[in-house]
Amino acid sequence: MDEKTGGIALYLAKTKQFTRNSKLVLFYSAITGLAFGVFRFLFNFYVLSLGDQYNEAFIGTLQTAASFATIAMALPAAYLAERYSQKSIMILTGVISGLSFIGLVLFPFQLTLIAFRMIAGISMSVRQVAMAPFLMANTSEEDRQWVFSFNFGLMTISGFFGNLLGGILPTWLGGWFKAAPTDTLSYQLALGSMMIVTILSIGPLMFIRMPKPDRNRVVELPWVQLWQHGRILSRFLIPQLIIGLGAGLMQPFMNIYFRNVYEKPDPTISIVFAIGGLTMAIAQFVGPVMADKYGKIGTVIMTQGLSVPFLLALGIGAWVAPSNPALAGMWFLIAAGAYIFRLALMNLSNPVYQTFVLEHVPEGTQALTMSLNSLSFQFGWFIMPQVSGWLQVRFAEFGFVPIFFMVAFFYVTAIVVEWWFFQRPLKVTKANVASLS
Repeated sequence: MDEKTGGIALYLAKTKQFTRNSKLVLFYSAITGLAFGVFRFLFNFYVLSLGDQYNEAFIGTLQTAASFATIAMALPAAYLAERYSQKSIMILTGVISGLSFIGLVLFPFQLTLIAFRMIAGISMSVRQVAMAPFLMANTSEEDRQWVFSFNFGLMTISGFFGNLLGGILPTWLGGWFKAAPTDTLSYQLALGSMMIVTILSIGPLMFIRMPKPDRNRVVELPWVQLWQHGRILSRFLIPQLIIGLGAGLMQPFMNIYFRNVYEKPDPTISIVFAIGGLTMAIAQFVGPVMADKYGKIGTVIMTQGLSVPFLLALGIGAWVAPSNPALAGMWFLIAAGAYIFRLALMNLSNPVYQTFVLEHVPEGTQALTMSLNSLSFQFGWFIMPQVSGWLQVRFAEFGFVPIFFMVAFFYVTAIVVEWWFFQRPLKVTKANVASLS
């Protein structure tokens, strides 16, 4: 391919190289991204609408339960992804996700909400563990980074439309039953409708062509692989563990942050989320170009580092806006911009880091690596939502001030660890080569 080719022409040329199977998975990801965008935007508001006992602390409990289920399934998911058809796993988890949407809507009680939220978390985790090695097997080294970034980017673009749809659906569907946009019924109708979208997403997967299974292939148990390769894998997992601690403090509560700190209605928040999703998608499509220019790990460190000042701006907004109502409007715009840019920068690095990791681990451990990667990240989501929920209940909107400063600390720590593990040895190697030449 002509190296001078750029812009849209470069992207079109790259997409033509994608295999049929990878294109079908990209289509599947685009549809599921729409449902996830609606769910992510509305679920917290739905829970809060159920009554006083369903507060921010309970939302933290729901996220903790989902993360616990994901952690518990980490090693079994790796074995399933290696032992059984990855196509079948993606189809089955799609069905389970759809059923969990219905369960969350039809049974709005604390224990059942926890149970179905755990089921949704498990299905999403197992699907991601199966998808990564599937894409590795169905891509070449030349187009791999592009496929992974396209996969993340398409999910994000769909999430953009999902966020917009999430701001409209409760008003539209609730209006049919004369329910207010913030009534529980309106949220139930909106979330329940996503079951249909989730089931439809399975369609493209039906056309995937899988090779005949090798009946002589021996699949090692994940804990055996962990014993053999644990030391190598830990270097890639520690940064994700640290970032997960920070993300678990913040990510489950961003819609609540904009509602409580700046007193904005759902449609306004949905616009911020939608713009953030669109910007994040654009950033993810830029990821392969940056990875080619700066290297994968260089791109990860640079973009994560640039996101830290925006985190601090979100924390400052939580301190200034509630105590100075006259400045709340200005700080909402600052916070919205900070949220959008932070989201784009951090998520640009996700597919790049994932590809970097999968290229540097033994081929037979790719499913295990993705499973442990999810476990490492979800560990923070298991612990920190409880801390974040408590801070918000205890200090109201001012609880977000320490939350964002703690997140910034975790992210800076992760960046230092990534530089020490990966970028520093690279620089040393280049210096040694230069000295010998």
